[in-house]
Amino acid sequence: MDKIFLQNEYKKIFSRIVNGDNITVLRYGDGERAIMTGEKVVAQEGWSSEGESPLAVALRESLNFTDDNVYYGISCPCCDRPAYYWYSTRIASKQITFANLFVNSNYQTFKSDFLTLTRDAIVIANHAGKNNRIGNLNVLKYYAVGDDCISCWEDECGSIVSRIISEYGSRDNLLYVVSAGPMAEPIIAELYKHNPNNCYIDFGSSIDIYIHGSDTRPYSKPGTVYSKRNCWMFDPNTADFDVSVVLTTYKKPESLTEQLAAIDKQTLRPREIRLFKDAIDGFYSIDLNDEFLSSFDDCCIAKCNRGVWGRFDYARECKSKYVCLFDDDTIPGDCWLESCHFEMMQHEGIYGTIGIVLENSSGYPIDKHSYYRVGWAEPNEQLMEVDFVGHSWFLPRKALDYMFENTEQLQQYKVAAEDMTLSAKALQHGLSTFVPPHPYDNKRVWGSDSSLAMHFGQASGSLSMNIGNLRKMESAIVDLTKTGASFLFQRNPGLVKMQKRILNRYHDAELMKHYLKVVYRKVFRRNKG
Repeated sequence: MDKIFLQNEYKKIFSRIVNGDNITVLRYGDGERAIMTGEKVVAQEGWSSEGESPLAVALRESLNFTDDNVYYGISCPCCDRPAYYWYSTRIASKQITFANLFVNSNYQTFKSDFLTLTRDAIVIANHAGKNNRIGNLNVLKYYAVGDDCISCWEDECGSIVSRIISEYGSRDNLLYVVSAGPMAEPIIAELYKHNPNNCYIDFGSSIDIYIHGSDTRPYSKPGTVYSKRNCWMFDPNTADFDVSVVLTTYKKPESLTEQLAAIDKQTLRPREIRLFKDAIDGFYSIDLNDEFLSSFDDCCIAKCNRGVWGRFDYARECKSKYVCLFDDDTIPGDCWLESCHFEMMQHEGIYGTIGIVLENSSGYPIDKHSYYRVGWAEPNEQLMEVDFVGHSWFLPRKALDYMFENTEQLQQYKVAAEDMTLSAKALQHGLSTFVPPHPYDNKRVWGSDSSLAMHFGQASGSLSMNIGNLRKMESAIVDLTKTGASFLFQRNPGLVKMQKRILNRYHDAELMKHYLKVVYRKVFRRNKG
């Protein structure tokens, strides 16, 4: 996957500023995202925010420019992957660059380059720098903002922006130097909408030396890890973040509300959410009202029972390059789609939240010694290759077509064999199957909430609780082998053994940590008593 790098982006954009081009650079980091999502944030400047606010609304509205001369600087995946995916799937523009454009490994160069700017400038920054010289700029006017960006935006910024427009709104080709924390973006957005024929740059903390009289951030000190960091991100012109989500309901519609809430919280916002509702063969049916169905971009209401294969067939209609399907007992962490997509960019394949690695070709799933699991039920700290996955599938849409190539006999199982067939057919086209990391200490990236999976997965109507269905899975392995399918223990027995050792060591280490915590608590209580 193509990448762009911090130093190259800096050279490209700063040269445009030097050349007098009228470009706009808006920069968003973890603080801005926290404000927009209502999370609690406490800034080093002393202000804090939690819940909805006028600044949050203004920040979200500032994400909507698609003009070629407007650049969006966002968090990079190497520093803040959740924020990177959050912004990448909520900003329509392809003019994406780095939020830390002027800092980290660029900062020392930037300090020298900034002194070469001698343009007529308007400065919008903290009141502490009102009487200071700002580099070698010809400052026409300094508009001061307060320390608390939340209250300042509500009480002062409207009048400040109005004054700027009144006094300089008709002037073109000015450089607007902005350093106003999270207020910078909506301030610039309002000024740009009034007159796009100026250069509006959020320089942020990179000009603290002029505003506050000293460098205030760790990146300003040569030799630190921040000062050496040449960040990267996927090339915004070639990266495809479009994901379609397909939810399924059969006999457990009560899980849909929780699934929708979990999808709504995803850092990678899906392009569309679809529902496949399978029919119940028997004397009753479950109907969903129109208001609830309107929560989905598309719905398929099956008239007869199509088993576990029907949802995969329906998913072939999705609009996105990537598709993520969920069992009806699977509630993902908020970084699940992000985690799968990130791994997909390194290794194209099929990703799931619970993986099966066979150790021989007979016994699965009844003989627990014939295979081991990887994922939410048996956490893995690193990416692992498996034979097939279940509960959630993140895959290129094209793999769904492979699944139905000459598999009519396997489709006869109806309530089984879909997972193993999908991976076996994809492998014939060069796509392996993986489980992305499910570390103990970060359940945000897990594909399934373990407690809810146990609750919904063991409910009445769960196919995995039916011994007859388990026998069908066992038989399907045999039939799949007859089609020429091979398994990981046959292709790479060393990998199967190595991964099992790694898993065992990881689980043992976690058990030891838990044991030591218990011992520590007991000793602490005894000494305290």
